[in-house]
Amino acid sequence: MGLLDVFRSNGHLAVQETGIEPLREQLANADANLGLLRESLAELELAREDAGWLRFMLQGDIEFSRQGLADIIHMSRLMFLKNPLINRGVNIQATYVWGQGVNIHAEDEQVNELVQAFMDDPANKAELTSHQAQTMKEVDLQVLGNLFFVFFLDPTSGATRVRTIPVDEIQEIICNPEDRREPWYYKRVWTEIGVNGAGGQRTAYYPDWKLDTATATPPAGVQIAEQPVYHVRVGGLTDMRFGVPETYQAIDWARAYKSFLEDRATVARALSVFASKLSARGGSRGVAAAKSKLGTTYSSTGGEINPAPVAGSTIIMGEGNDWAPIGVRGATIDPEEGRRFLLMVCAALGLPETFFGDVSTGNLATAKSLDRPTELKFRDRQELWADVLRNILEYVVSKATRRNGVTTGETPKISVEFPNILEGDTGARITSIVTAATLAGKATAGTIDDRTLTRLLLQALGLDNAEDLTDLIAPEGGEGIAAQMRQQKADAVAAIAKATHPPTVPPDQQTPATEAFAEALRDLRAAVGALADDHRA
Repeated sequence: MGLLDVFRSNGHLAVQETGIEPLREQLANADANLGLLRESLAELELAREDAGWLRFMLQGDIEFSRQGLADIIHMSRLMFLKNPLINRGVNIQATYVWGQGVNIHAEDEQVNELVQAFMDDPANKAELTSHQAQTMKEVDLQVLGNLFFVFFLDPTSGATRVRTIPVDEIQEIICNPEDRREPWYYKRVWTEIGVNGAGGQRTAYYPDWKLDTATATPPAGVQIAEQPVYHVRVGGLTDMRFGVPETYQAIDWARAYKSFLEDRATVARALSVFASKLSARGGSRGVAAAKSKLGTTYSSTGGEINPAPVAGSTIIMGEGNDWAPIGVRGATIDPEEGRRFLLMVCAALGLPETFFGDVSTGNLATAKSLDRPTELKFRDRQELWADVLRNILEYVVSKATRRNGVTTGETPKISVEFPNILEGDTGARITSIVTAATLAGKATAGTIDDRTLTRLLLQALGLDNAEDLTDLIAPEGGEGIAAQMRQQKADAVAAIAKATHPPTVPPDQQTPATEAFAEALRDLRAAVGALADDHRA
């Protein structure tokens, strides 16, 4: 009889006889059992699907549930830290994208000062603008699929500092009801722990960095943060609000390759347990004698020197006994059979097999260059980061100029330039730049200004401080080293021309200096002639 039947039949009697406390205990047990039943049904529902797949949640379109995405991100994070194939692929791409640095500058002098101040801020260096931070952000983007930059504005100076919110803390993205491509707010749930160790869970909604708060309707009854968020995502599809880790496709195949190699190592260990086979005559006594004999080692003098055989030992058996190594040829697993698993990892990460340590598939051409798809893959990621940096810097400049009342006109032109991915032939690149600037002549043809030409040449040489050197050699709107060198060259050419081709002066107008110069030329000709005669003699 269930709890409801008790109440329907003789509920009053039960209360009188047993009291109210036992009934409360029964009710609590029933609630607990109901909760366990619901959990079991949920587990059974998930068990109907293939292992390794996560349940989709339909919300007008197909997208991973937030919990399902959290599980994928957790698995991707662990595989990056644990699996060498995933780790290698992610780090290779990060190295190609950021390994040679990046040159960032603005055409306007005031804007460039704001940009460089943001880049040089120690707090921003720790998060984004230093080489190490940029490389780690590329790793995070591949492994986590999402980056949430948050901007903190100093109300006094107008300076901006950037930080990132952990992807696990962003639980929901609220979009424009009429346009799902336009995010409005990001719901953040996190545990805040104080200096004394005490803490509690907090919830806040952060506006999107492009949100017009005058038109957007914030959620009612919630805390709205002042700091805007800039969301960068990769993976997934355009109708997904969250990105998906780029390592997701490779995880199953990396595990399969790991399991294959572990199985091969297990077989190798099993085959190595017994290295030799000995057939002894005389039944059990002969086996015991052979076992005793194998437990000692004798030198050429007959004395025992080691209680157990070592590598290189010699065994002497009596007539009729047989000693032979165990043959394991054909019993091992060929490691090449697992190559298909590795190729699936390569396909998922979009990298060639040579990047994962297989030198047998490489040659001089692959060592000096990249295949075109891989080169474009890295170039595409550089373009993505160029857009991200420009967006952040334009936001920083707009806030600083608005706060300080500085007028910069329209959207500031900020250049983000990555060096060539392939090292190539530096001489050939420099020759191409010079040819474009001079049109194969001996002087600049006016096709490229001094500042741009200088920056291109310095970048071709692979110098990290190309922008600083450009300001020194060919500053914007000023006389730099390039102009000074060009003027010195022109002055030198004019002096040589004047010395070798003096102006013709009539005899009646010649000055003593002109006559002295003519006399010096005559003496020079005579000396050269005498030297030539001596040489012929």
